[in-house]
Amino acid sequence: MKNHIFTLAIISIVTLASCNSKSNKEELQQNNELIAIASPSNELTETYYYVNATSGLSLRSGTNLKSKKLLVLPYGAQVKYLSTPQHTAMTLGGISGEMVEVSYQGATGFAFNGYLTTLAPPQPRETVKDYANRISTKDHIVNVVTKAHKDGEAYGMTTSIELPSKTWEETYKITQRLFNLPKEIQPNFNTKGSVTILNKEKRERTLTDELTINVSPKGKIQNLAYAYNLKNYKRTVVVTKTQAGFLITEVEDSK
Repeated sequence: MKNHIFTLAIISIVTLASCNSKSNKEELQQNNELIAIASPSNELTETYYYVNATSGLSLRSGTNLKSKKLLVLPYGAQVKYLSTPQHTAMTLGGISGEMVEVSYQGATGFAFNGYLTTLAPPQPRETVKDYANRISTKDHIVNVVTKAHKDGEAYGMTTSIELPSKTWEETYKITQRLFNLPKEIQPNFNTKGSVTILNKEKRERTLTDELTINVSPKGKIQNLAYAYNLKNYKRTVVVTKTQAGFLITEVEDSK
């Protein structure tokens, strides 16, 4: 009888210890979850942009364009994004954007993000392949595909590159410099319908020098198509939206 009572006592103690252990584990887990909620990860992703204004971009002390100019951010400079103040939306030269707070080499101020891009802009005289190699990362390799004219390279080439860019505005800025489109053509991407923009600085012997924004009946941009024609030469540059970004295709044809 004593042995039986002793055995029951041992079982009770073990069971109680097990319950307490389980309870402690559950309590510890709950505490860890609360700590995780109260103390979010400090490893936040920082955002960087690049200046895509040829003459540079003003960094100002305030969000007003009349605010004191602190310095000029040079073309291609990388800036760190800090915040987006409210009620600063504007359109400059047909380009829509906002004033955002950024930092550059120790200086902090506000700049118009209509001239900021997520991709580094092409450098002067940089080839398409060199540019693709420069902006490629381990996670996203930017490929360039080239194909000679059916009659040989002397008669033209087709060059394609797919950029992991975010918007039509950003893609056009890069396309304009990478494929040497006229700087005089500055489209407004808020157009409600298809529109063709002529190069006002078109040379006398040039037959065609224009950019067409093709818009669907639902108001979405389908593609951008630049056309340049001489008597014995034709060049087109077409930009279309893809799942990974934007596809740019240049076709040269010497007749």
